[in-house]
Amino acid sequence: MKKNILIADDLIRDYTQIYSKHFKIDTLWNNKGKKINFSKYDALVASGLFKITPLLMKNLKNIKIISLFAVGYDNVDLVECKKRKITVSNTPGVLTRDVADLALTLLLSISRNIVNGQSYIKSNLWQKNGPMKLTDSVFNKKIGIVGLGKIGKEFAKKAESLSMEINYFGPRKKISKYKYFKNLNQIAKYVDYLVITCAGGEKTKKLISKSVITSMKKSSYLINVSRGTVIDEKALINSLKNNKIKGAALDVFFNEPKINPIFKKLNNVILHPHHGSGTIETRNAMAQLSCMNLINFFKKGKPLHKVI
Repeated sequence: MKKNILIADDLIRDYTQIYSKHFKIDTLWNNKGKKINFSKYDALVASGLFKITPLLMKNLKNIKIISLFAVGYDNVDLVECKKRKITVSNTPGVLTRDVADLALTLLLSISRNIVNGQSYIKSNLWQKNGPMKLTDSVFNKKIGIVGLGKIGKEFAKKAESLSMEINYFGPRKKISKYKYFKNLNQIAKYVDYLVITCAGGEKTKKLISKSVITSMKKSSYLINVSRGTVIDEKALINSLKNNKIKGAALDVFFNEPKINPIFKKLNNVILHPHHGSGTIETRNAMAQLSCMNLINFFKKGKPLHKVI
């Protein structure tokens, strides 16, 4: 008999057929306003953007596994899952290149002022005022990567190909040719680009604090493809408004999708809607891996990629 799977959010809408080949599925978006028998489900599938509330967890009395359509798992109450012996799986590896690509794209875009350059043409300022202001070269510039995990390493390789100097910060020194900083304020002060690729969650909440942001050079940029919770947004906005740093390029925010409206008024920031893994190829691979995690769990007792 096929297991009953509840697919939580709309982000996975286009991939339900992958799961339906192996499981009996229901979706939350097709059951809005209806009375749902949550106790019948054996598993929950959710993206990293879906907020798995305490009420939903309480209602899902019989689930054995949460299969995340994501790498990050800060939307899951791991303590509660351990208590109830619920396995949590994720989809690492398949999105590494795309997220690293986006980090580099954001870095280049903010450095060369691509977004404002387009506006400069569309508003006819090029015709009226002539050439726009000069931008920044990335050649020989210093990068500080916060979190040299899979995404951080992939990004480092790409940035290195542009003749950029790679440095990193993390909880411990790794076997790496790159220079290690054990003090976050020191690396922030040293580099031209502070690039955030670490995991989200309570351990890294406001890791990029007011102290770290104020340590950055006035000519430096901040890039974030991690989680919005990693940055003290109030401190970042203050630095951007007062030109304490030159700019920021952000794929993630503290309160998504209802981000702080001040960001929309700033000309020295590039905003992107949490889309690091947002390519057709990667999202399909994530769905396939999420489904395989479920298949392996129910057949062999263990998913391919286990968080807990």
